[in-house]
Amino acid sequence: MHKSILIIDDDDYLSNLLMEFLQSKGFIVYREPDGPSGAAKAREILPDLITLDFNMPGVTGVETYKELRQYPATAVIPILFFSSTLLGLIKRLLTDNDRVRFLKKGCQTTELERCVNEMLALPKLTPPPHPFHNRRRHPR
Repeated sequence: MHKSILIIDDDDYLSNLLMEFLQSKGFIVYREPDGPSGAAKAREILPDLITLDFNMPGVTGVETYKELRQYPATAVIPILFFSSTLLGLIKRLLTDNDRVRFLKKGCQTTELERCVNEMLALPKLTPPPHPFHNRRRHPR
């Protein structure tokens, strides 16, 4: 079974290059140009990995990340921030999480491939149950 990757990035040129590179490595790749459509696509397809741009007009990468973490099924998906923004700034804005990594746009393809393979090798996590499914009804 082929692993799937969702690219969420508003930069057509760079995201198309990334898409072509990942497809050449045998991955099934989807692309969305902004945070809201990317989050919706992630909930629909539940990819094995999401690459997420930090600076996007409207809804930023951090806001999209936080939205993805609100849904149990997408909260367990590894995320690779792939951005031209200073990575130190991104790291300070996010909590420490071993399922989140950071690469600077323009990195070497060997570094990108290594990072993607490491993230896809992480154990697949089962989403926690939805909090409303396990609530006991209290007698009135």
